[in-house]
Amino acid sequence: MTTIIVGSGIIGLSIAFYLATSPSASAGSTTRIIVIDSSQHLFASASGRAAGFLNRSWFDRPSASLAELSFVLHEELAEIYDGKKRWGYRPSRAWSAGKRRRHDTDKQYRELTEERLRKQQRERSDEAVVDRLHSHHLGAKSDEEKVSSEQAEPPDWIFCEEETTFLIAGPDECAQINPYQLCEFLLEQCISKGVEVLYPYRLDSLTTNQDGGIANAVLRDLQTQVDHTITNVKNVVLAAGVWTGGVFASLFPEANYMPAISPLAGYSMTFASPLSQSHTEQGSAKKTRDAFFIRSSGSDAWLPELFSRSNGEIYIAGLNEQGFDPALGTMATSSHFEWHGTADEIELASSDEDSHTNNFNVLQSVAKELLGPDISVIRKSVCLRPVTPGGEPIIGQVPPRYVNGTNGVYICAGHGPWGITLSLGSGKVMAELVTDGKVRSADISQLAVA
Repeated sequence: MTTIIVGSGIIGLSIAFYLATSPSASAGSTTRIIVIDSSQHLFASASGRAAGFLNRSWFDRPSASLAELSFVLHEELAEIYDGKKRWGYRPSRAWSAGKRRRHDTDKQYRELTEERLRKQQRERSDEAVVDRLHSHHLGAKSDEEKVSSEQAEPPDWIFCEEETTFLIAGPDECAQINPYQLCEFLLEQCISKGVEVLYPYRLDSLTTNQDGGIANAVLRDLQTQVDHTITNVKNVVLAAGVWTGGVFASLFPEANYMPAISPLAGYSMTFASPLSQSHTEQGSAKKTRDAFFIRSSGSDAWLPELFSRSNGEIYIAGLNEQGFDPALGTMATSSHFEWHGTADEIELASSDEDSHTNNFNVLQSVAKELLGPDISVIRKSVCLRPVTPGGEPIIGQVPPRYVNGTNGVYICAGHGPWGITLSLGSGKVMAELVTDGKVRSADISQLAVA
């Protein structure tokens, strides 16, 4: 029997990965797994452009169990497959910071930067001496001891008032990854386990048998415009992010249900900072990363968020637009996002300098205040996150009565800004649901298709 997953982002690949590694697959099941995506370039939307911040406890009750499961799976996957090296997995601290520290001139910034760089150099020398003493006389410092020692004060790559900055979560609750690299890893693993990944392909139609079960699916190769009929299809999982509503509407135009998923566009920029890069380039002993959530940003109507990655890059985000339509480069007015384009067109929209320059200029201006004037831009992008009215993802089987009696249709989408955190857990529970008809690993009862 065949399972088709629509969407090759981090959610779709997580589902495919856990299906391919499920007990039934290990027992020699003949299940065929196909992942399709209409984009010519994978990870072109939220999965490849998100910050990659993970948290286990900042969730309301409907998603709390799923978040805990997913955080643990992220830890386990990184441990088994060397995620530290392959996708930059690191424990992280989270900070809340008040007003931004302002300096009158670039010279003052540079003087402080030079002072902090000298301090970093002294600390690295001190750490090396201490580590040698521990190694020779007391035994090597454990990772836990090192992480614990880093929790006392915020990092020195950000300029903010220390008296208004405080720790809100430690490395036992938070982590940081590079989501694009994790997607690449999941893709590699899926292919190695026999998963077929087809792109650019579109699911055009489904046919059912007498009992309402899915029988066949027609996939269209968008490059050749040739249709391919897949037989013995049992399950179809819609995990297409902001495109989920459009896919659903095209398959079931007369359905009396529509997944209420709309796009939240998030602008982001990634910077190289002398202070942050120094930790990586000169071999800092620190193992944790840091995330900053700025409580007050002066007269701005948005709250900056900054994340440090294992390679020393700083990712800044927090500037969002509700209902952004990548097909038009404008704001969509529909309550349900039903655009039928592909993720490739986001790049066209986000490269429209006339529409987006102002937002990127705002981000860069704030970044200079928080990181200093000597930062350099590595990349800038628009990330489309699928959000629901209640802020919770939709995970479960679509009741047949909603889709003309069709049995075997599932939705796993609408994760909002927490798609990376919830990805592995979502893949795990969806694999259980598709394979066994019930979920054992987490309580997702409040996330079901309503």
